[in-house]
Amino acid sequence: MKILRIVLGILTVIPLALLIDKLFFRPELYCDNCLGTYVFMILGVPILIFNMWAWIHPEIIEFYFFGKDKRPQ
Repeated sequence: MKILRIVLGILTVIPLALLIDKLFFRPELYCDNCLGTYVFMILGVPILIFNMWAWIHPEIIEFYFFGKDKRPQ
């Protein structure tokens, strides 16, 4: 699980870089039909959602992806 959190932490750089690029460096290019907006929606949003899910509820990630069941018997 620790390795998954490290990988997700590294992957978080992608959507944050796309968001910073859109908001601070090229705000005039922010539009609904721009390629950068689609890249953020397709790559960035799922990475951020999966990252939040892994940090808030790690037991769900362990159960579904690793098959570990931590319920008391």
